[in-house]
Amino acid sequence: MRFVTKEELCLHKRNICTYEGCGKRFSKHRYVVRHQCVHIDDRPLKCSWKGCTMSFKWAWARTEHLRVHTGERPYKCKVSGCELTFRFVSDFSRHRRKTGHYVK
Repeated sequence: MRFVTKEELCLHKRNICTYEGCGKRFSKHRYVVRHQCVHIDDRPLKCSWKGCTMSFKWAWARTEHLRVHTGERPYKCKVSGCELTFRFVSDFSRHRRKTGHYVK
C-alpha cells in the first residue's frame, strides 16, 4: 500500500478514512477498509438469479435481494395472533417499532 502524502499515512495509521471530505474514524483498520467501499462504484457481487443483472457492494444486500426472487420471508413476528412475515429485516424492525411487538 502506498501513500501520496505523509498526511495520508498518518490518517491510515489512526484508522481514519482517507477519502477527501470523509474523515470518518474507526476502531480497527479492517473497518476502514470495509467502509472505503462506499466511496468506490465497484460492485463485485452479482445476483446469481438467471436473467437478473443486479450487482452489489455488500453481501448482505445481495442476500436480501435474492429473497425478491425466491419469495423467502425469514423474519416472523412472534407475537401470538400476529401472523406477519417479512422479507427484509428493516421491514420487520419497522413493524416491531410501530406495533410494539417485542418478544424476548
